[in-house]
Amino acid sequence: MDDTHELVPLSDGDLMLADEHDDVRGMPVMDVRQHRVGEVEDILVDPQERRARLLVVASGGILGLGGSHRLVPVDAISQVRGHIQLERSDLHVDSGFDYDPAPPGPVDYRPVYSYFGYTPFWEDDYKAPYFLHGRW
Repeated sequence: MDDTHELVPLSDGDLMLADEHDDVRGMPVMDVRQHRVGEVEDILVDPQERRARLLVVASGGILGLGGSHRLVPVDAISQVRGHIQLERSDLHVDSGFDYDPAPPGPVDYRPVYSYFGYTPFWEDDYKAPYFLHGRW
């Protein structure tokens, strides 16, 4: 079974989200304890449905250098109210998966979903997060 699914960075500019309100780039990301995790640097989009699937959360570093870029499923978002509120801790995100903007080949995102405890969006029993049914 092929577990690779193409996701396109929204920053590439070749694709628009199905709902423009789902573009949360630049928003601060807070964890379940109200600790700042970082900010949304980019969004990985499913090109078939034009839906946000993974956030690229940037943290640390100075002027964009030396920081980390972690993948977080949009399913981990509990709400959006001027910032992204996650259902996980900053430590959970920090020890998660690095984002590679230029992977050498197809990417299997299943481990990212598994690490966060969510069903991948391509599975039959996937339940879309509330914000994919309308506005944040």
